[in-house]
Amino acid sequence: MKISKRILGAVLCALLVVTLFAACNRDGGTGTGKNVSITFLNSKGEIQAALESVAKEYEKKTGVKVDVIAAPAGTSPFEKISSMYNSGTPPTLAMLDATDVVSLAAEKALDLSDEKWVEDAGSLAYRIDGKVYSFPMGVEGKGLIYNKTLLDKTLGKPFDPAEYNTLDKLTALFKTLSDKGVTPVTVSKEDWSLGAHFMGMLYQAQSKEQDEIQQYVEDLKSGKAKVEGNKRFNEIMDVFDLLKEYNISKKDPLAADYAVDPTYIADGKTAFWFNGNWAWANMKDFVDSSTEFGLMPVPLNNDPNDFVNNTLIGTASKQIMIDRVKATEEQQKAAKDFLNWFVYDDAGQKAMVETLNLVPAFKNITLEPTDPLSKVIKQYVDAGKTSGDAIVPSDHWSVVGADMQKYLAGKETRAELAKNIEAYWAGKK
Repeated sequence: MKISKRILGAVLCALLVVTLFAACNRDGGTGTGKNVSITFLNSKGEIQAALESVAKEYEKKTGVKVDVIAAPAGTSPFEKISSMYNSGTPPTLAMLDATDVVSLAAEKALDLSDEKWVEDAGSLAYRIDGKVYSFPMGVEGKGLIYNKTLLDKTLGKPFDPAEYNTLDKLTALFKTLSDKGVTPVTVSKEDWSLGAHFMGMLYQAQSKEQDEIQQYVEDLKSGKAKVEGNKRFNEIMDVFDLLKEYNISKKDPLAADYAVDPTYIADGKTAFWFNGNWAWANMKDFVDSSTEFGLMPVPLNNDPNDFVNNTLIGTASKQIMIDRVKATEEQQKAAKDFLNWFVYDDAGQKAMVETLNLVPAFKNITLEPTDPLSKVIKQYVDAGKTSGDAIVPSDHWSVVGADMQKYLAGKETRAELAKNIEAYWAGKK
C-alpha cells in the first residue's frame, strides 16, 4: 500500500512526541537531560550528610547529579563563594545568608521572581528591589533550648516556658537551678553564635516591623544611631551577663568546645543552651528518646507584654541562589527543577522536612517537622509570633563576634563593646 508523504510525516511527528514524552517521564517530569550535573554549595554543615543523601535520592529519580560542596568550617559562606567566583568555578546553587545574596544578586544571581513557589513563600521570599533572587531554605529560629525533662524533675512540676517571660523570672529560675545543683546554661564561644545570633538581637529587637529594624541598621551606618545607651543593647547585655554568670564554662569560656556543648543539655548537665533549631542535628546523637526538649524566647526585660519576651527570632535565614554567570541554561533549568522538587513533590517535601529537619517556608507544605525544636518554630510561625531579621554585612559575625568573645572572657567592658560595635558600623574596624 502506498503511503502519502503527508500521512508519513504525521506518523513520524506523532512518534517523536511519544518519544519525547517518555523521555520526560523517565527524567521524573523535569524535562532535564539525564547527563546534567549541577553543584550545590552548602553552608549548613550540620545537614551535609543528609543533603548528600537527598541529592542521591534526586539523582535516582531524575538522573540529574547534584554534587554537594561543603563550605569549610570557620569560613563565612560569602568568603567561600567569592573564592569560587574568583577561580571561575562558581556553584550552580549556593546556600547563603541573606546578606550575601544582597551583595551578589545584581551581578551573579538568576532572577527567580516568576517561579511558582514565590507565591507560596509569601513574605519569606526575600525581595531585592522588588525581585526575588533566592529560594528560602527553611525557617530557622533562635532562643533558649531547654531540657524539659530535667526542669520538670528539678522544679517538681511541669516546666512551662510562658511562666518565665521576664528577665527577673529567668534570673530567679537560674538561681533555683543552681541552688539545686543543676548548672543553668551552656554558652557557646563561636563568633557566629555570639556575633550573629546573640548580638543580632540588637537589631532584630528594635521593632516588630522589618523596615524599622533595617532603618536602625542604616542609622548605625550613617552615625545617626548609637549602640551605647541604646535601650535594647543594655537589655541584651543584661541577659548576656546572666548567661555568662551561670555558664557551665564560666571559668574558661573560650576553651569551650562546640562538639561537646550539645552533650551538656542532652545529658542533663545543663538545663538551657542558647542556640537555634539547627542545633538539633548536633544534639540528636546524644539524646535519650525519653527526654523532652523545647525552645523558648530569650526574655530581655521585665515587661511581660513587650513583644521581644513572647516571640522567637525566626526567619528564612538561609537562601539559595542560582548562578547566572557560568551555569548553562540547562544547568539553570536543572537547578530550578531541584528547588521545585522540594516544594511540590511529595518525596521532595519529605526530604526537606524529615531528612533535612527544616521548617518549610512554603504554605502549601503541611508536613509537620520531626524534631522537637523545629516543631516549636512552626508553632510560633503559625501563631504569627516570630520577629523579623536584619541584613548586615557578611563580616559582622566575625568582627563583632570577636569583641563578644572578649566580653565573654572578661577582657572587654560593656562600654568598650558598644564603642567597638559603633566603630564597626563606622567602617573603622
